[in-house]
Amino acid sequence: MTELEFLIEQNNYRPDTPPVRLISEWVEGRRILPAASPLPGPWRNQVTPYSVEIMDNMSPYNPCQIQAIMKARKLGLTTAIENCVAYYISEVPAEQLYSTANEQLAKDWSSKKISHVIDSLGIRHKLIAADQNAKSRRTGDRMFTKEYVGGALDIITASSMMARRALDKRCLWIDETDGIAPLTSTGEGLWSDILIAHTNSYGARRKVSIFSSPTTDEASLIKQYYDQGDQRKFLVPCPVCGRHIELKLNDEQTAYGLKAETKAGKIIDAYYLCEYCAEPIYNNDKRKFYSDKPRCKKYPQKALEPARWEPTKKTDPIRPSYQMNALYSPLGMLTFREIAEQREKKETEGPEGMRSWINIYAGLTFKDAASRPRLEAVINHRGSYPRGTVPAGVLFLTMAIDVQRGSSRDPNNPPRVELEVMGTGAGYRTWSIEYRVFPGETDDPYSGAWEDLYQWMKSINGFFYSAEGIPFRVEMIGIDSGDAAEGRSEVVYRFAERWSPYAFPLKGFAQLAARRGEKTDIPGAGSFKKYRLARIGGGGEYVIEVSTAFYKSTLFGRLNIEPYAPSRPGYCEFPRDYPDDYFVQLTNSERRNDGSYRDIGAHEALDCRIYNLMLSDAYLDNQVNLAKEKRRAAGMNPMTVDLMTNSRFILDQLQAQIDSYGATRP
Repeated sequence: MTELEFLIEQNNYRPDTPPVRLISEWVEGRRILPAASPLPGPWRNQVTPYSVEIMDNMSPYNPCQIQAIMKARKLGLTTAIENCVAYYISEVPAEQLYSTANEQLAKDWSSKKISHVIDSLGIRHKLIAADQNAKSRRTGDRMFTKEYVGGALDIITASSMMARRALDKRCLWIDETDGIAPLTSTGEGLWSDILIAHTNSYGARRKVSIFSSPTTDEASLIKQYYDQGDQRKFLVPCPVCGRHIELKLNDEQTAYGLKAETKAGKIIDAYYLCEYCAEPIYNNDKRKFYSDKPRCKKYPQKALEPARWEPTKKTDPIRPSYQMNALYSPLGMLTFREIAEQREKKETEGPEGMRSWINIYAGLTFKDAASRPRLEAVINHRGSYPRGTVPAGVLFLTMAIDVQRGSSRDPNNPPRVELEVMGTGAGYRTWSIEYRVFPGETDDPYSGAWEDLYQWMKSINGFFYSAEGIPFRVEMIGIDSGDAAEGRSEVVYRFAERWSPYAFPLKGFAQLAARRGEKTDIPGAGSFKKYRLARIGGGGEYVIEVSTAFYKSTLFGRLNIEPYAPSRPGYCEFPRDYPDDYFVQLTNSERRNDGSYRDIGAHEALDCRIYNLMLSDAYLDNQVNLAKEKRRAAGMNPMTVDLMTNSRFILDQLQAQIDSYGATRP
């Protein structure tokens, strides 16, 4: 094909009329969502009316330059942004950059999302290499680049070098903003600011959308951009009284909001209670939020006013920001009942469960209450039971051991071994059962403090008893193996063998980064793990590596639960005869602004407790895996097994076992 023939062919694709002014008008009925999507068929703005303004902000004639969307999952807002990307391929070709958290997400978006959008809109013929000629095999449709006459769409990960060195772009789409750490490793500042700087050359014509579900209040990047905007909330008309309300979703107990209808302890339905008329709004009433000229139940002659976005803060109009929770999920996706069920489930999992609930369903940042707890409040967590006795509610025991080399110059700091026995119950509540100190040398696993500890453990045979005489065995023992350079590790390995198979050496890390291909499990932290079994060296010992920062954050959040709410998930209770010094040690650490912790004074009780929390998780995880193996061997559907078998299931089993046999083991 000659250059003249190429120009003539491209000219034939030129539209006869100017592009429509609004993206929402352009995409209405034009894009076809695939059968595999939650809401297949032609795109209808009426299904997600909250997305209309967000799309139209990105239209060429709209003054908006940068918008931030802090959102829950399952709202279809990411799908709406794809319409904007397609518009700037088809109608107003421009240089575009799409950024997401990691390479797999980038590949999935390129092959499974934007490619389907291009096909459904019938614009694939517009993808063509800019320098194509008769000898070139280059195509305009590649995995990480979509070229078209007038521009190109580059698809990158936020942490890539291309993100730092990309060329000028008119349109920038930043997805999963909170999926990676906000600061660059090169000291250049926020990676998102670097990307936004690539749009500066276009001035008022630039279009930037930053969207993500949030993480924690301290670390969330999308929260920073949301706060810089006018913080808009979506108001819908109450179908009963007609007043506009914001559907609020959080964990506070208020007179209005999402309420569950229960029967025999199970949720059978849920509704939203209007703050003005106190009438219930059911999931099917969402039709009236969005339909054309619906009528008010209370005043049938009155037509409901349309739903709308409303700013809550005055700021530069070129930078609007939006926040939405899962209650706005369109009909056919999440229901009020499903959201209420998830809330109930997460509440029983304690602060860790509520962290993911607040991020995923409320679309809000999790405000970590894990700064240093007040000593006076923690002391009030003393219960009514004596040390050494297992109180009602405990389902299994763990034991954590801390080793102190001490100081030969300080008689108040001798070498010693300290331990805590902890009980775990339903709702991940915990009870301290015993705390002991064994002074003596720690260099030989068969003498000194180690031998005294061994003889004590042998004397009780690993069992503690409730006031009713019910025996509880210590299920797992963890021993801090410390730094190998100190020579402590080998001693711990040998002592652990003396109490095999229940004892495990432990090694703490401030943060435990996931290895390549390793599944992460810390909510809101996409690249870290709570703990893992690891091997030291090629033929070395197995140890359990522990993220101490995660478990300190977990513990401090639980210690901040008020003493008047002992039944709340995660509540920590202690014997009535523990000395005040124990609680001083338990709180002798404080959180820095970067999320790390600084220990203050003696903190052996704190170390024992965070290791016990990990051992509790490890024991439950192991029991879950064993239960899954048994169910699969019995021929149960693997998907059903995964859905039904979890930590709560194991805790319920243990409770039934105690009720039936009078002990944690028959």
